[in-house]
Amino acid sequence: MESMHDSPIISGDTLREIISKAPRNLDHLDAELLFVDRNYILHYLEGNRHIYKSLTSDILRRAFDNEPTDTGWLPKNIIRHGSTTIGNWVVCFFPQQRYRLQVQSEQLYVPLPSLVFVGISDSYYVWAVKKIRFNSQLLIHHAPLPNVMNDGRVCWGNICPLIASLSTIESTWWKFIGSTFNQDYTQGKSIKFDNIIQQLKLQNRRARISNRSRYPTSDLIPIRDNLTVEEAVEYVTKSTK
Repeated sequence: MESMHDSPIISGDTLREIISKAPRNLDHLDAELLFVDRNYILHYLEGNRHIYKSLTSDILRRAFDNEPTDTGWLPKNIIRHGSTTIGNWVVCFFPQQRYRLQVQSEQLYVPLPSLVFVGISDSYYVWAVKKIRFNSQLLIHHAPLPNVMNDGRVCWGNICPLIASLSTIESTWWKFIGSTFNQDYTQGKSIKFDNIIQQLKLQNRRARISNRSRYPTSDLIPIRDNLTVEEAVEYVTKSTK
C-alpha cells in the first residue's frame, strides 16, 4: 500500500503558479496545455523564450495513451469505427439478403437490398445502397422499411438500444431487424407504392415462389442531396446530439 510520502509533493510556489491566470510565467512549471475554442496549445520554455505550439487531437491522444490497444477479431460486417465527443460510432454493411420481418401481425420473408447500418452513441441510422459490394462512394437511399425516419434514423419506439460499440453493433442490428414494424414512417420509400409495406408484401409473395427473387433496387428512392455513404457518415457523426 502506498503511503502519503509516496505521492509527489507540490511546493507552495508551484501551487500558486498552477492556480494563477493562464498563460503562466512557467517559473515553477515545465509546461502547460491550453484549451482554446477546441484548439490545443502547448506552452513551454526554450531557454528564456516562451514557445506556443498548436497540437492536434491525434497527437494528444498518442501522448496520453501509453497502453497498447487491441480490438480483437472484428465481425466481418464492420467496415469503420471511430469516436467523437459524444461517444463511439460504428459502420456496418450487410449485403443484400433475405430476412424474416414481423410487420404488425404478419410475418414476411423478404429479400432486402444491401444496407448500411450506423450507430453513434444511442442513435442509429440505416440506409440502402444498390450494390452488393461496399464502396464508400455509393449513393444512399431510403431503406425500404417502416420505422425509419426520412434521414435514415431508426425510430425505436419503446425499445432501448444499446450504446454503439464494436461489441454491441451486430446484436443491435439484429434487435432492430427482428423487432415488430408498424405503420410509422412508411411513405416516400418506394417509387411503385405509396406505402412501403405494400412493396414488402409483394416481395414476400415473390420470395415464396422463387429462391432467386431479389429486391428491385430500381424502386429505391435516393435520400435528399444525393449523399454518398462517406458524406452521410461524416454528417451524422458530426451532427448527432
